[in-house]
Amino acid sequence: MAYELLRKIAGASLPMTLSSEADIENLRILRDAGYVKADLPPEGVPSASAVVIALTPLGRTAMRYFGGG
Repeated sequence: MAYELLRKIAGASLPMTLSSEADIENLRILRDAGYVKADLPPEGVPSASAVVIALTPLGRTAMRYFGGG
């Protein structure tokens, strides 16, 4: 779930590399929502990785709202 990934990102040191397809898809959701800044591979590219660059102020607000930060 995207929120669980957001919580993981909030507790990690950045930049953070993700390689599982599920994590990359959830990261895409978080990026599109404006919660993170990330470099993502083009959709449909197998065996690619993504890099989370930053948790945005909106992402930090979401963490507080959902009780994770």
